[in-house]
Amino acid sequence: MKTRGILLSGMLLVLFMAATAVHGAEKITTAGSSTIFPIIQDASKAFQKTHPDVSFVVGGGGSSHGVKAVGTNEVNIGQSSRDLKDSEMKTYPNLVPFKIGLDGIAVIVNANNPLDAVTKKQVQDIYTGKITNWKELGGADAPIDLIAKEEGRSTLELFLHYFDLESKETGEGANASTVHKTKDDADFSPIAANLIGANNEAIAKVITKPSAIAYVSIGTAQEVAQKGGRVKLLDLDGVKATIGNVANETYPLRRPLHVVTNGDPQGVVKEFVEFLMGDEGQKIVKSHEFITIN
Repeated sequence: MKTRGILLSGMLLVLFMAATAVHGAEKITTAGSSTIFPIIQDASKAFQKTHPDVSFVVGGGGSSHGVKAVGTNEVNIGQSSRDLKDSEMKTYPNLVPFKIGLDGIAVIVNANNPLDAVTKKQVQDIYTGKITNWKELGGADAPIDLIAKEEGRSTLELFLHYFDLESKETGEGANASTVHKTKDDADFSPIAANLIGANNEAIAKVITKPSAIAYVSIGTAQEVAQKGGRVKLLDLDGVKATIGNVANETYPLRRPLHVVTNGDPQGVVKEFVEFLMGDEGQKIVKSHEFITIN
């Protein structure tokens, strides 16, 4: 009986310790910008080296989704590759953004495309169907394949704002596309753009379609190009699309990268935000070809 009692006590102690460990474990959930997604993924792994009891669920879905998800407490941290909108702050007044880096958006084409530079007006004309063939810009005699971002992506919002465009999605599922017009046009262009979500999807399309054009994060595109990917970043209005020109603010199409919390972060979430803004976190930001806040 005494032995059984000792065994039973030992089993209860093990169960108590296991329950305590489960109860003590913490989880950080994130959602939002696909541009920031790989930064958070790598940072979470580095953070876990000193916080082994913290688990992460890292999601995407675009900046607007991330802001809404953190505003409604679906996640602890939202990823937003743009500034917060006044309407978002009105709906979720306790949102607190933390800048973790800077990024620019590049207009990209296949590496075999002879075009090296575009102007704001040319990009505007391409996406509104006024220029439909590469030969009009000195390239091959081939129709231009348009690639655009889906609604809710901050890349799309910045692209539309800079080029003075409006867009409208048409179709559903595999048939989904989008059409564009300038604010002065009466109607949307009949030339539809293929809808893409994440940056890497757009880059893959450009690599496999020699006549395609798209717009993605400079950091992501530059990294792919440096590794031999058949993609070219076009100069925009005479300025090269480089990380350096985003940093010195000469490249016009640029944006901030934020993580967002609902109220001031507490506990392990606060520690992770501080980690992202600290030396080790900023090294991760830089490793993805983005510009650090330092």
